[in-house]
Amino acid sequence: MPATITIAHALPGRVRFRLPSDARTEGLTEAVSAISGVIDCTWTARTRSLLVRYEPADTTSSEIAERVAARIGAGVPPVETNGHSEAPVGLVVPAMFKELNGRVARATRGTMDLASAIPLALVAWAALELLRGRTAPLAWSSALWYAHGLFRDYNLPSSEG
Repeated sequence: MPATITIAHALPGRVRFRLPSDARTEGLTEAVSAISGVIDCTWTARTRSLLVRYEPADTTSSEIAERVAARIGAGVPPVETNGHSEAPVGLVVPAMFKELNGRVARATRGTMDLASAIPLALVAWAALELLRGRTAPLAWSSALWYAHGLFRDYNLPSSEG
């Protein structure tokens, strides 16, 4: 059975694939770039990652996945989710923040992540606003923070299972 490519993340117009270690990648970016609707394609050998930006009106991540898999002789990952060709926002947004969190942690050598950076930035901003004498009822940033808390609290992974 051939190795399967995996989809690291998919948004409408953007998909990142992880390719098996034995995948032959010569000419891959050219073949994918030739797909109608593909805007650009970037291969990163170090991470075995293929990033494809495309016009959702012209092609889908499923079609691109099939072309990539056929080119390298790998299996095609499932891309369909709830009848849509892309992952729903409830899956995509947490995945994006997880990736961003990892970048922040690597950039700060593990001393900070989003869970500490965002509250610290909001406290610093609030202090600056107070020092400038600009106080007002609920600012957009407060509403955003409350929305984040609600999303976080009600979208935690279940401990059951």
